Amino acid sequence: MSKKRMLIISLSGIGNTLLALPFLTSLKDNFSSAQIDLVCLTQGIVELLSPRGLIDNFYVFSRNIVKVLFMILRLRRNKYLYSFIIFPSNKWQFDLVAFMIGARYRVTHCYKYRSKINLSFLQNIRIKAEETLHDVEQNLNFLKIFNINSSQREVELFLDDRELAFAEDFLKNKGLQEAFLVGIHPGGGGRLSKKWQGRFKRWPVSYFSKLCDRLIEQKGAKILIFGGREESEIKKEVKRIASHKESLFIIEELSLRRVSALIKKCKLFISNDTALMHISAALGVSTLGIFGPTNWRRTAPYSNSGYYISSDIPCSPCLKYPFFSSSSKIKCNKGVKCLKEITVEKVMDKLKELNLI
Repeated sequence: MSKKRMLIISLSGIGNTLLALPFLTSLKDNFSSAQIDLVCLTQGIVELLSPRGLIDNFYVFSRNIVKVLFMILRLRRNKYLYSFIIFPSNKWQFDLVAFMIGARYRVTHCYKYRSKINLSFLQNIRIKAEETLHDVEQNLNFLKIFNINSSQREVELFLDDRELAFAEDFLKNKGLQEAFLVGIHPGGGGRLSKKWQGRFKRWPVSYFSKLCDRLIEQKGAKILIFGGREESEIKKEVKRIASHKESLFIIEELSLRRVSALIKKCKLFISNDTALMHISAALGVSTLGIFGPTNWRRTAPYSNSGYYISSDIPCSPCLKYPFFSSSSKIKCNKGVKCLKEITVEKVMDKLKELNLI
């Protein structure tokens, strides 16, 4: 008898894919002999997940339409029994890709809102998306089709000895082994001046600088500033504005697993709503996510050591996707007032309230 094949389609990014980990773990636990493959957007997802042993084959989606078609043909030949589109999935493009791959049972979520171009009917099993649930829970609801009620709720990442040794050596070379280490991620994708979607998720750079100064003055903290190559200007700006520059360390471009190893060494991680925030929480680091336009109910750090702070202005969160729109673009005409109203003092108070400092 041929091996049962399942395909996971996750085309929303690293953070969203990490929030599918409990579902993937439960799927592997209950179908240990099945072949489980993953279609994803970036090599970073492969780097993070391949050591877990949950996925048999990774396929990284290309932005080249010819390469996409060849990939779909290759996947179609695998004759999957099931395909699952990871939450959020209210986009006709996702439905079309899943249909073209042609699993016998194509599973997705169904939403109250449907765009003019809606192809969810191409999936033959639809699970109701519930507005009050975290993305982790939305993905776990896929298990209902197998009558499985999973107790697996942890979003967890694990590092090997070499990666941890790298972090130890890095901190030793900087003289930071005994420091109260705080990691920050002031980015959100895109350069400082680039008009890209991620800018709407960023707590002001000057606020991050002032927060660093406060943590250094009150806790003697040393600050590690994280971010990708495209965020180098933002990282430099945080350090430039800060008063205690000698206590701020910019983490240059490293592999995602080495970045994770350094995050693991932090006592505290403070971030916008980004993939690094989810990585920190998955590593068991005390993590504070700063939320403005995006919905903390959906994507707050999902762990016992994960927390969030948000403002209470009526228009926040303004990201309507996926429940009330099929567009994942944030449209703000108020200058991200929701983030500017989260002052440095409020963040410090939140950290004290949580006994994190």
